[in-house]
Amino acid sequence: FGANPIPMPFAEVYTGLETRTIDAQEHPINVVWSAKFFEVQKYLSLTHHAYSPLLVVINKAKFDGLSPEFQQALISSAQEAGNYQRKLVAEDQQKIIDGMKEAGVEVITDLDRKAFSDALGTQVRDMFVKDVPQGADLLKAVDEVQ
Repeated sequence: FGANPIPMPFAEVYTGLETRTIDAQEHPINVVWSAKFFEVQKYLSLTHHAYSPLLVVINKAKFDGLSPEFQQALISSAQEAGNYQRKLVAEDQQKIIDGMKEAGVEVITDLDRKAFSDALGTQVRDMFVKDVPQGADLLKAVDEVQ
């Protein structure tokens, strides 16, 4: 696709876009909005290529030391909070997309994601299988739901 990624400190991205030192950036929609990148970029491509979950973690020994009732309350609360967070993100993203459109950004939703995947070939998948325990099983599960 002709992209040539370069590292750039986050604080320089706005100016980089403004001066055309860089042609694009890749960040979550809420970051694009809060950093006001939409002021200096013409397009927003909704690729849905990444997901950034917020995790609740606890030391296993500490968790095992909790009463079963408290363990269940913790699990239920985390699940409820996760569902609520996803709902808020979906609502927030739509407001941001609408705001970017109002600011004159062309929002592109009909991307050919298969072309991106094909351009990568098997390199990323091969690395994932090599580096991630049960990577092949995880990829198979993803492929089955796509």
